[in-house]
Formats: sequence, structure tokens, C-alpha cells
Amino acid sequence: MAVEVVAVSSPEELQVFNAFPGSVYRGVFTAPSFPIIDPANPRRDRLFARVEAQPFLAVHRGYAAGRIAAGVHTDEQLRSTGYFGYFEALPDPTVAVALIERASAWLAGRGVKVMIGPVDLTPHERVGLLVEGFKGFHLPGMPYNPPYYQDLLKASGLELEVDLLAYHRDLGKPLPERLVRVASRAMNNQTLRIRELDFNNLTAEGEKFSCLHNGSMPGIWGFAPLSPEEGAAILHRLKGFYDPGLILIAEVDGKPAGLCLTLLALRRNSGRALAGPRTARLAVLAVLPPFRFKGLEAALILECIRRAGRRGVMRFELSQIAESNRMMNKIIQNMGQARKGRVYRVYRKTLLDS
Repeated sequence: MAVEVVAVSSPEELQVFNAFPGSVYRGVFTAPSFPIIDPANPRRDRLFARVEAQPFLAVHRGYAAGRIAAGVHTDEQLRSTGYFGYFEALPDPTVAVALIERASAWLAGRGVKVMIGPVDLTPHERVGLLVEGFKGFHLPGMPYNPPYYQDLLKASGLELEVDLLAYHRDLGKPLPERLVRVASRAMNNQTLRIRELDFNNLTAEGEKFSCLHNGSMPGIWGFAPLSPEEGAAILHRLKGFYDPGLILIAEVDGKPAGLCLTLLALRRNSGRALAGPRTARLAVLAVLPPFRFKGLEAALILECIRRAGRRGVMRFELSQIAESNRMMNKIIQNMGQARKGRVYRVYRKTLLDS
């Protein structure tokens, strides 16, 4: 019996879609929790307000055998690239091929020229397929999948788009003296202030977050601009789940200059995070061009590490760094003692000729 791929349209079908990972990861206790698609969740509405998306289910012999979601930005200037995400499938290449083909056709019908993924609807969500580093502790929110997924996507005719790297660093090891010296020199600037995020004023903080993101990220793989409202929506998701003391904003003369977004799950909400070492993830290091190479990057990293140490953090994960991002990879190398721990792969498929 052939695999049938159906567009999810009812609440019952959406429930099957969201529950399907349980069919793949049953008994896999190292797997982090998986995000769901919930159109009724007001916290997500703002972030997805400019995304047109469609989830699909693969059905074989009357049972769900896989899932995928296709998404594209509603802004005409951003519609040339679409995404596939929420990909999960049983170890059957015909299921994966059917899912990829259906997502491709849906996107091509909307004028999308290139499909990339796995990307959960926007580059601000879960990105990439885990292809190296399956063992050990995996932080909540990071991609996780069985090793056979790589073979499934290869069988679907996808090509490499980019590899995203995750580094790990033991905070018990001393930082290079040069990094400390450069950071200390930057902190001597009387107009520089490094403060933690104020979760009680997300409107203003969302505006600064989007300013720093949009001003520092163009040219970096995966960049997609954020409105102030979308910036606030991202921060709203973190509230109550991650320690605000490690989400740092640097201001010079009272104006935003840099950001160090480090995620440390609060113990009461960390779930499986308690099963691993006390680990924090440095997810974003952004400095506006006028303030780069003046020690601000080092100052943000050093302040974050000091705060993390006071919270009992034993290890830093620095992810996901595009292999092509030379500046960020060099900054990590200058930290010393950082080792590459995992690789997450993003694939592409050309849908329409330019």
C-alpha cells in the first residue's frame, strides 16, 4: 500500500501531528522535549503572524508514519526561500520521500524558489538535523533525531546547505589571559553598562533585541529580520523558563550596543535538564558594527561566564555557529579549551529556476 500524505486541517489531525514524535522516541530518555504547533497559543501568534504554514501527515496502512510542516514568509521580499520543519519519520525512505515531495510542491505552488530545512517555520525556531554527537546530554530546545534521519533526507534528493556547529567548554578551565585583559580594558569605558534583561518590560526590551539582531546579523547564515513585536515574542517565550541573569545587554551612552543571550534553564522548569551537567547555552552573541573589535565581545563573554559560575554552571555550550561564520568561530577559538561537540546539518532543494 502506497504512502499517502494528507494536509492537516482538523484539531484531531493536529493532535496526531503533535503526538507523532512519541512513535519514534519511545524509550529514548536522552531526547529533549519536542515543540508543537499550536495556533491557539497567543505567545506564538506574534512571531508567526507573517508566516504561512501547512503541516502534513504521512499515512501508511492506516497509521501515521511521519510528519512535516512547510512554511514561507508572507513578505514578498522574503518569499523566495521556504522551509520544511517538524520532520519526523519511521525508518522508511518512501515515507521521507513522500513528505519532502509534498512540502516541496506546496512551497513551489506559492512561488518559493528554494526550500531549506529542517527549520521549524522560521530561522528563529529549532534549526538543523543532528548528524554528529548523538551521545550524552542534549539541551532542551536543541534538535535531536535518530541517526537514520540523515539517510532519509539523502534519499529524498536534498543537498547540503550549511553545517551548524556546537562547541563545549568546561568552565573549570581558566580563560586565556588575553581574553581577560581585553575584556577588562573594555570595562574601563565609563559609558559602557552591561545589564541583565528586564522581563518586566518586554515591549522596550523587544525593541532593543530586534535592533541588535537586525543591526548585527545581516550577512550571517539564517538571518531573518525581526520587528520589535517579534523580538518581544521571542523574549516572552523565555520568561519563566530561563535565568534572566545570563541574558545580557550592553549599552554605550545608554544606547544598545551588544547582546549575549545565554540560556540556563531554571531548575523548577528544566525537566530533563536536571539529568545532565549544569550546562548553559550561549545562543547569541551580537555586537553592532560601530562597537566591534573594541573588546565588547570579550567583556560580554567574561561577564556571562562569571555570572554562570556563581550559578553553579559547569559547562558552556556555544551553538549553533554556522561553519561559514568565520568571526564567531574565531571568537570561540580565542576562548581556548573549546571543542566541537556536535554538528547540525541544514539541507536545500531547488524548486523553481531563478
